Amino acid sequence: MTSPERTIPWDKYAAYREVTAHPAAFGEERFGLDALRKAAQQAEVLFRGWPFIFFDERFTLSRGTRIEAIIDVSETRGHDYFETWQLWQSGLFFHRALMDESTHPEAVKRGKMMDFVMTVYHIGEAVGSLWRLYAALGVEDDERITIEFRYTDAGGRRIHTLEPSRAPIRTVHPCADDEVTRKKEASLGTWRASDAEIVTQIAVEVFQRFGWIEPNRDEISKIAHEFLAKPRF
Repeated sequence: MTSPERTIPWDKYAAYREVTAHPAAFGEERFGLDALRKAAQQAEVLFRGWPFIFFDERFTLSRGTRIEAIIDVSETRGHDYFETWQLWQSGLFFHRALMDESTHPEAVKRGKMMDFVMTVYHIGEAVGSLWRLYAALGVEDDERITIEFRYTDAGGRRIHTLEPSRAPIRTVHPCADDEVTRKKEASLGTWRASDAEIVTQIAVEVFQRFGWIEPNRDEISKIAHEFLAKPRF
């Protein structure tokens, strides 16, 4: 774990998973800084071993009209990995994480790839954490929330899986775009009630842009539902 003041070598790598979210009603100081901290803490949900919004007072700084955290767990993982998240008083949220596939030894052996299970997990934990974040901020169920996913350095990247128990993915072509984005807008109530279904649809659309012509929707749906079914707080 790193000090929030440590310089992170963002420019060393090109491939990142980014998530941006915001509520429909804009107000530059809609939420107080204390409210942001409390909401971020409540949205720290464990769907796997590491939360999407990692909250620790030691690593969460107030900077003007936002709070932010910068986390580097490269030493713990044994390969480079770092991320940051920022939450503004307007309700704007931003998360940026190094794509594990750029540094994970097994992924590096396969060339330029993106793991499909890891990607479903990432989309799932983002959706599952963000609807909880906005609920904790007091956003009403009928207010629209927009979440956008962005994948940089996508060109030439193929969808694979690092899990040996899963069948190889067929009919996969390298991504033809420099970056891939997918955006979804829905009411907070819909995000909450249908999170696994929305995650499945977003994942399918992302994979199609990455050259997986016919993603296995049933398998993606099963992964998403099982992943989101047992959050730990």
